[in-house]
Amino acid sequence: MRDIVAARALPQISVKGVSRTVVPYVVEGVLDEAGRKIEIFSEHMTGLDFYLDPRAIDATALERIRATLRNAIAALETRGGEDVPAGVAHLDQKSSPSKVSGSL
Repeated sequence: MRDIVAARALPQISVKGVSRTVVPYVVEGVLDEAGRKIEIFSEHMTGLDFYLDPRAIDATALERIRATLRNAIAALETRGGEDVPAGVAHLDQKSSPSKVSGSL
C-alpha cells in the first residue's frame, strides 16, 4: 500500500472482537506513478460542495477557475461575522478543512 497511498499512523485503539490493539491509519492522499502525492481538494457541507483535481484542469480554464475562487473568497470575506442561520453546519476547532496550497 505504501506505493499507492500517503498515510500516517494514528494512536492505537481497541476494537471490539479483536484481542490486540489496532493501529489505524489516515489516508492523506493517493500517489502517482512517480510516488508523488496527488493533490485533490474535496469538501462537502451545507452551503459548500467543492471538488478540485488540478491535474484534470485544462490550461485554458485556469484563469476562469482562479477568478471563481477569488470571487468566492471575497464573498466569504464580506460576510464577516454575520450570524449563521440555524441548522447550518459549523467547522469546529477539531475539524480539518481540505488542504489548500499554492496561490490564486
